Amino acid sequence: MSKGKDNYYQPYIYAGDQSFRNGAYNSALEYYEEALTIQQLSSIHLKMSIAFKYLFQWEQSIRSMELYINTARLSQDRMAMAQNELDNLLFTQSAHEEYTAQNFNYNIQKLSFSTDELEYFPTISGDSEYLVYTHRDISGSRPSDEDLFMGTFDGMARNEKPLKGNLNSILNEGAASISADGQFMVLTVCNRPDGKGKCDLYYSYWNPNDGWEIPKPLPGDINTGRWESQPSLGPDGQTIYFVRGENSMGADMDIFVSTLGIDGNWSKGKKLPKSINSPDRESSPFIHFDGKTLYFRSERSPSLGGSDFFKCTRLTDSTWSEPVNLGFPLNSFGEEFSMVIDKSGTFGYLASDRGNEILPDYTTMTALDLYRFDLPEHLQPEARENYDIVIVDSLSNKAIGNATVQLYNDEGVQFFNGISSQYTGRVRLMTDFSDIRVTAYKKGYVPYSGGISRLDYLAAPLHGPKVAYIKLVPVRTGSRFALKNILFELDESTLRPESEKELALLFRMLVDAPKLKATIIGHTDNQGNQTYNQSLSEARAEAVLKWLIAKGIPSERLQSEGRGMDEPISSNDTERGRALNRRTEIILR
Repeated sequence: MSKGKDNYYQPYIYAGDQSFRNGAYNSALEYYEEALTIQQLSSIHLKMSIAFKYLFQWEQSIRSMELYINTARLSQDRMAMAQNELDNLLFTQSAHEEYTAQNFNYNIQKLSFSTDELEYFPTISGDSEYLVYTHRDISGSRPSDEDLFMGTFDGMARNEKPLKGNLNSILNEGAASISADGQFMVLTVCNRPDGKGKCDLYYSYWNPNDGWEIPKPLPGDINTGRWESQPSLGPDGQTIYFVRGENSMGADMDIFVSTLGIDGNWSKGKKLPKSINSPDRESSPFIHFDGKTLYFRSERSPSLGGSDFFKCTRLTDSTWSEPVNLGFPLNSFGEEFSMVIDKSGTFGYLASDRGNEILPDYTTMTALDLYRFDLPEHLQPEARENYDIVIVDSLSNKAIGNATVQLYNDEGVQFFNGISSQYTGRVRLMTDFSDIRVTAYKKGYVPYSGGISRLDYLAAPLHGPKVAYIKLVPVRTGSRFALKNILFELDESTLRPESEKELALLFRMLVDAPKLKATIIGHTDNQGNQTYNQSLSEARAEAVLKWLIAKGIPSERLQSEGRGMDEPISSNDTERGRALNRRTEIILR
């Protein structure tokens, strides 16, 4: 290249670009330096800034970017973009310093079933036994349609295969989310004649005999004429976080949340706050099993690459903490795509085009891969463990599907409202091991009311099934049952608001069985004298009777009486025993 050296700088830039693409960043810088000795071009400073960045030489990278900004003739928009890149560099320098100071091994490993094709949008089961993910074959002359695959685990990934059943077709299916119990799925389906837009949200149930059933559009208003995709099911059984935009490449992609109504329809969806939905594109939401920690992808700045992963926490029903960039090495210089976190909160899986922990692999930039990683404590959600509740018939012990199941914490705050699996009768509780209250109901059965305590969790086997069986008793004259979650104000007959859900089940049973009559019996513990407790039990039973009449049950079908402290079912020597004795019983007539 010595001949005509003073006139030909382009070969040096070309050689530098080739070296850069091959990962030889020092060689690239030498070629760019040689080009600068021939011609002072501002664009060379920009190329050098990126090469220094990939060598983690931050001062030189920042200096080269500043030279580019000071020497380039840029429009107002391009100047703003250049200044934004400088801000990104300063942020990246700080993030890398934090990463190197952590002394934490993220242990990022490519999954064994991640191929040279595209694998992305992982979703994890509540028992952590397998991943469902989207697979796309790009080996032919044109990319194939998207299909859903499953990878099972034995330590690291063991194998992969298409999902069993009737989900995959010649059209695109992908970006799925499975319920914690693995029995229900919400997925993205495109170009279907029964859809409302190009891509919509569909659902499918797991049939143990035939696999996943043919997907159907989610009922309600969640699907519009726009592009709905990338769902994440909340552990409460009533929420779906998802992405809506004009199309898959639209600049208006934002994260929404839809809720399930009592009529079984999903709402249109509410856009999450501006702290989460920036002016740039947001996508790939994942709500953790704790029900309040949200991970998502955003193209906002400052960032490490073209898109980064973020984390935020739901503070109230409508407010969230400020999103935190997950930093190195979960974010890289490449494009991040999607992420899920295991129930334990200590590890997760992501899809990215990175070639190693931080640097993109320019030889495989068209291939998204799946990786496993460990998560440091400051980025972890609250830990959860899976504990299954199975609804069965008290006489036959056969599973009861589609039973209404509601779960509450010990303060009476509901955190799950859903139905048991139609084939297995199963509901998966993602527990923090605190005491919970359980109600269950199915037409033809009396309502169930009970609880699961810390002792129940501890009694579960360390390995193997962690299951509580709830037996529903068929409705018949003479049936007697207790509603343990009907609560009153202390020493009063005023019903507490959290009693409404269980009272509603009693009301529903009486509506479903219009020929039955009911006697409502109040019971107390032994705190206070007998006369006081007798009066209190009568007033509480009457309060339940009046509630039912106000809702429309004819008064001639109802009676109430109080039995005070005379019929304990547990010891009054402990608070737990006294709580069991304070109950409302129903006798069907």
